[in-house]
Amino acid sequence: MVDRGMNVVRGVGEGRRDGFSLVEMLLVIGVIGLMIALLLPALAGARQSAMKVSTQSMMADLTSAAQRFGNDNSGRNPGYFSEALMGHSNNLDVGMSAMENAMLDLGGSAAVLARADDENAPDVNPEEGIIEIGPSEEMEDRVIVNINLIGSTGAYYTPDAKSFVAAAHGDDGQAGRPGGEALSDGIESLSVGQVLMPDLVDAWGNPMLAWSQDQSARGSILVSPGAAGDGVYRQFVRVNSDGSGGEDSDAGPAWFYLVSNAAFLEATEFGGGGVNMAGDPNGGSTSVIGGGVNDIDRIRTLATVLASPSSFLLDPSVDGLGDAEFTQVFPSTPRGRFMVQSAGSDGIFLSNTSDGWASSGNTLGGFSLDFGNNYISQNDARITDDNDAFTNIDLFESFDDLLTGTK
Repeated sequence: MVDRGMNVVRGVGEGRRDGFSLVEMLLVIGVIGLMIALLLPALAGARQSAMKVSTQSMMADLTSAAQRFGNDNSGRNPGYFSEALMGHSNNLDVGMSAMENAMLDLGGSAAVLARADDENAPDVNPEEGIIEIGPSEEMEDRVIVNINLIGSTGAYYTPDAKSFVAAAHGDDGQAGRPGGEALSDGIESLSVGQVLMPDLVDAWGNPMLAWSQDQSARGSILVSPGAAGDGVYRQFVRVNSDGSGGEDSDAGPAWFYLVSNAAFLEATEFGGGGVNMAGDPNGGSTSVIGGGVNDIDRIRTLATVLASPSSFLLDPSVDGLGDAEFTQVFPSTPRGRFMVQSAGSDGIFLSNTSDGWASSGNTLGGFSLDFGNNYISQNDARITDDNDAFTNIDLFESFDDLLTGTK
């Protein structure tokens, strides 16, 4: 006798299917892949935004500390060594950065132990964090520092450990990659301090620049009738502080000096990306204020960036902006007497491959930004807003660099 009920039950059980078919699995994988493709850019953008905000916060705290230091020290900018000494050509090879100099003051009174030429100065002991550092190889221009005490007694700014790291320096004294080897074969003994001195790095892990105005230089920018533009820009920025200067000289007194940041702007392996900051701008991504660019072009670009875009001087031979060409509009006021600059997400200070350079770079007979293009286009047309009213822009805003200054 056949048990039909049992056959029915077994038939149902034998026909049951667990899991997914191959087609269903492929469909699920496709949906997951699509979601990842849609979400990753948003997540990457959110991460970059967070890093930008973090860096801006650190820069604001740093410039606020510089402001407080100035209030307590008769308006002096932070920095154990003067701006002229930091900008001297001696520092080109030694490679002490303006930020390292500023931290000797902002980090408190306890860190600097003695002048290096003091017969009672303590012995250098890198293992204990006691180093010798300065912008020159002359002993009177060097000090003994305990880097472990930076941010302690009397500090105006106490850096976070993750943002205060030593940038390895190469044999020429210039900066390499943060967190690299502390010493390299062939380094001169007097350059060891620069190797061990921590640098302030941004959220992307790259050292930041400090620009400190030399208040012993001329107090205001002078423009004579028919002035040569380069001579005006050189009052704002020069390569170094050597000598008495002159309208056609890249050396001498000015408000800011490129050599004060040669440790980074001359670096062939800068930051976590190992960027050649001193590369040829015609050969790939590099900095338009780096060592691979013609000096006067670097001067014009840096002066344009560090100057306030809302204040200008005109060649006296013109009646006003309506009568001026962009080459007759000059910078007059810095954004601040002490400024901090981050290279931003691309890790290159004012990159020649950024949107900012593509939209603003002047390559007619040079390789620079021109301050006048904040007001007048390279076609000598006044810049207007959406309502066709005359206005001005900030050329710096089209770069991904960040810049903050004291008031």
